[in-house]
Amino acid sequence: MDEREILTRFRDGTLDRGQAMALLAGIAPAPVQAAFAGRAAPAVPAAPAAAAAVEPVTAVAPVAAAAPDVPDAPDALVVPAAPAPPVAPPSAAAPVASAASAAPGGGEAAAVAPVAVVGMALRQPQAPDTAAVWRQMRRGHSTASAPPPGRAATGTGHYLDAIEDFDAEFFGIGPADAALTDPQERLFLETAWEALEDAGCTGSRLDALRTDDGTPRSVGVYAGAGGGEYALLAAAAGAATADERGDGGPVPRSDTWNLANRVSALLHLTGPSLTLDTAESSVLVALHHALAALRRGECRAALVGGVRLLLHPSGRPPGAGEAVGAVVLKPLELALADGDTVHCLVRGSAVGHVPAGPDAAGAPAERLVRAALRESGPGTDAAPPREDAASVAAAVGDAGAATGMAVLARAVLRLRHGTPLPRPGRPGAEDADPAGTAGPVRAAVCARGAGGVEAYAVLEEYAPEPAAPPPHPAATERDRARAEPAGSPGAEEAELVLLSAPTPAHLVATAQRLADFLASAGPAPGLAALARSLRTGRAAMSCRYAALVTGTEPLARLLAGLVPEDATDLRLGGGDPLRLGAVPETRAYLAALWAGRRLDQLRDLWLAGVDVDWAALEQGRPGAGAAVVPLPPSAFLRSTHRLGGGPAR
Repeated sequence: MDEREILTRFRDGTLDRGQAMALLAGIAPAPVQAAFAGRAAPAVPAAPAAAAAVEPVTAVAPVAAAAPDVPDAPDALVVPAAPAPPVAPPSAAAPVASAASAAPGGGEAAAVAPVAVVGMALRQPQAPDTAAVWRQMRRGHSTASAPPPGRAATGTGHYLDAIEDFDAEFFGIGPADAALTDPQERLFLETAWEALEDAGCTGSRLDALRTDDGTPRSVGVYAGAGGGEYALLAAAAGAATADERGDGGPVPRSDTWNLANRVSALLHLTGPSLTLDTAESSVLVALHHALAALRRGECRAALVGGVRLLLHPSGRPPGAGEAVGAVVLKPLELALADGDTVHCLVRGSAVGHVPAGPDAAGAPAERLVRAALRESGPGTDAAPPREDAASVAAAVGDAGAATGMAVLARAVLRLRHGTPLPRPGRPGAEDADPAGTAGPVRAAVCARGAGGVEAYAVLEEYAPEPAAPPPHPAATERDRARAEPAGSPGAEEAELVLLSAPTPAHLVATAQRLADFLASAGPAPGLAALARSLRTGRAAMSCRYAALVTGTEPLARLLAGLVPEDATDLRLGGGDPLRLGAVPETRAYLAALWAGRRLDQLRDLWLAGVDVDWAALEQGRPGAGAAVVPLPPSAFLRSTHRLGGGPAR
């Protein structure tokens, strides 16, 4: 390959900058690897030849760690500041696009490594949580209705309930600030938290998501949202207040850039943080950006979601709807190494502008399909069954910026459950694999914004590797004997179960929710997996409860009987009175207690406020690879927050 051919291939995107420089220097570069940017952890594959392209969008908010008026996170959500060198900005000259996505109409390109969906939270009309959304999808009926009581709206639409309610205390936000905060921002904050809890990423496992330079909590936030209609309501309320008092008072912002930034600020997330608005395709464009950031190594995980509320009469066209949702993404190999629950895989994506007009719309859309299929690897010669705005119209109507989220959620849940879903205008459910092809089932998601920005992605069911054979009986007996407390031969091993919340009332509500889950019909996780998930995947807040139990039935009874007085309330002072958390030797001491299964001492130290890195302790325990299972989210105790205390709109 001569110099001209090298430069030609670099210009066409076939070679990235590093490969071209190596070839020009006479050094054969390493083969292109379909993997992510190099990581310190051995479970993450090596650097890719290139990452996915980031297409232009109609509006991208400034990437900011926090807005100036974002309040500090409450003690329950603060991660101790860890000194780390600053992250070096990427070189402007370094290409970041793969051949497939940089030139969707171009030549062949290697598949990229899959990304796993490891957490999800949803709220749609007549469906307040993910389980209810799935039940509604299976029925396939329309959610169109008259406006809920208290909503100053007319006409039929697809409405969420109680959009003015918010648990400000959970996030340490004052009532006045909560009333000025756009309900879209409030609802997205709660949903983002639930998605991160579903992924087991609000505790020490979140701290363990570090960049190559050691920066913790490397999670990007990519949100899709439309206009800030709340400011229009505030303008009317402010005018009325000005007539009465002679001043307008504080008003909400009219923009939506803080939607993502506030999540990052309150949870101390250090990855990219941006809000995008490309109308109906906003969330799928956000997904495309998040995939590119993961492949470039800008973050170890990503939260992708969107929200749309009908707050002002000007934003309520016929058939309009509301929805909110979020998913958590991780590179598949990292997700497997971390023991995450994998709902499905994202294999490829593409974004582009589709010109207006019936004659011009076909070819660009096909170009995006081909680009996403090339990224998806073998088995995607033909486009899989597609979910689009028509698929979700009965559930959410015209949901604006949340349309793409509803489309994505439908595909994720269909692949996760392996169940076909009804399609509009078709009797019964659609076959998820109509051609009967071999291999994993795939689904496509697509949305086109009102301005012409279209996004297309290919998802795939996750087929885990066959489970390893059980250990030799003798080895099992040795392991069990080693774990039993001294003096209790043959006793069942106890597990340390931890719960925490910002207040005792929150703690009791969360305990009752978990007790109901354990007592309900259907499969429930084993005690060990449940205990590990709570220890490593949930944030340690100020009000705490801990129990040593040997089964889920006694645990359910304990949780059902919990009262506020059972909580250890560190808000009253006395947390970590001996300041053990500030002593470096404490980590070795905690590890020794864990190795010796001194769970009662570990329980007492945690209740006293000592910071315990449970994720680090679990690394050396057999079976820690299955550490995370989906559990009910923490309970929110919502109250109503309205502009000026007036009626909800």
